[in-house]
Amino acid sequence: MPLLFPHEDPSHVRTRYKPDVIKGDMDSIRTEVLDFYANLGTQILDESQDQDTTDLHKCVAYIRDFTPNLDKSNLCILVAGALGGRFDHTLGNLNVLFVFSSLRIILITDESLVHLLPRTHRHEIHIQSSVEGPHCGLIPFPLSKSTTTTGLQWDLTNTEMRFGGLISTSNVVKGEKITVESDADLIWTISVK
Repeated sequence: MPLLFPHEDPSHVRTRYKPDVIKGDMDSIRTEVLDFYANLGTQILDESQDQDTTDLHKCVAYIRDFTPNLDKSNLCILVAGALGGRFDHTLGNLNVLFVFSSLRIILITDESLVHLLPRTHRHEIHIQSSVEGPHCGLIPFPLSKSTTTTGLQWDLTNTEMRFGGLISTSNVVKGEKITVESDADLIWTISVK
């Protein structure tokens, strides 16, 4: 967080944006960071006994389960720092999008934003050109026999996409609205400015 506010005292930023909960297997958090937030009253949930799920999986499950009576249709989980670094971690974090496909989860980096387009819907994506685009992509995991889009430089019409064949990368948004319909779950990615 202090990097987002370079002209402010880092300790003030850390105190102002204190997490309510830190949850995970605690294998990558420095002891002094854990102690700092514990001393501020952050709840620490050590899940080191669970090595079958990623930290992101644990956190998304916590958010889902912590609010059982909340209408999840308006819930959007924005995840910073989930892409880049080790490739196996990136794939694990992408997998979380599929595991929790009923929730809207957006992974964001300095370069792009990524989220799942479940096959159960026809999607309308409204582009905010001041902050995103023009480069975009649609990636099937692992196969889409039929995907149709509108609003892209290279639209797809009942197109098969699969690894080892065509995937829609380095495409370009043409307008303010994209539509996507597919027989498979797709990853949507778009550049951010």
